[in-house]
Amino acid sequence: MATRMVDAAEFEITTEKAYKISSPDDLLRFGKQFNDFIAACPDVFAGLRRLWLRNMRFGELDIPNILSTCKVLESLRLTYCDSGILSVLQVEHALLVELEVDYGQFERIELICLPKLQRIWVLPECPKLLTTTLSKLQHVNLDNLPEGCDLGWTMFILEAAPSLKALCITVWDHWCIMATDEEFRKENGFCEKADVKWKPYAPAFKHKNLAKLTIYGFQPDGNFMRYIRCVVEAAVNIAEISLHDRKMCGRCGYLDPEIKGKVCPSRYPWTAEERKRAVEGLGLASPALIHFRP
Repeated sequence: MATRMVDAAEFEITTEKAYKISSPDDLLRFGKQFNDFIAACPDVFAGLRRLWLRNMRFGELDIPNILSTCKVLESLRLTYCDSGILSVLQVEHALLVELEVDYGQFERIELICLPKLQRIWVLPECPKLLTTTLSKLQHVNLDNLPEGCDLGWTMFILEAAPSLKALCITVWDHWCIMATDEEFRKENGFCEKADVKWKPYAPAFKHKNLAKLTIYGFQPDGNFMRYIRCVVEAAVNIAEISLHDRKMCGRCGYLDPEIKGKVCPSRYPWTAEERKRAVEGLGLASPALIHFRP
């Protein structure tokens, strides 16, 4: 690693305790252990391409220091990591392509300078504020959007990313990882499903580069139909819309029968007649855009 003779290396670093049974002191200790590790082996981390850290609490400058040490880093994932509750994470790196932050306590994440970034997750904001950051973004993948909620808010990404070529969304209530106990949800502040409303910044907005829209979890209902028509109206050069059924998960098959009863069966159109009705319901000028995928 130190002599740069390794083409690609990935570290996945977890801890002796899971997050749910770790105290704040444990998280700080795990963060310090990692800081000691990277300080002892800076040449090794200088050649690292992918890094996944879990269950760590860092000081304010620790993550920027990690990024500056990992000079060729392309992918960074932080799971149950933060710099304190409601802290701010500032990210700056010349080569980072992928950034994933899940289950952190950050109040916000500021993308300072990431010229190579292709995959990010952001809150809906005014497109005018995001255009500088997302102007070169070409591929967006939005995972685990809740079923039954309006999808129109995702249009803000099209408005903020004029170079976008492909948009993929996955609509899925992943029951095997959801907290379903009502008392637990109440005690831990889980909110109920709620639509995120989005008002277009420019009502006559048109997108010239989006060529492909992919939807996993498609159902022939008003929510999806409205969304597809909205995208087609804005994306004047769209060439392909691929519609898939819900993604499958083997673990969901072992759910408690009471929980299984809450899962609505898929109404994905499998027969030729069902697909014909779905395409006609969209009322597109070019129905050949629609492709139903297995």
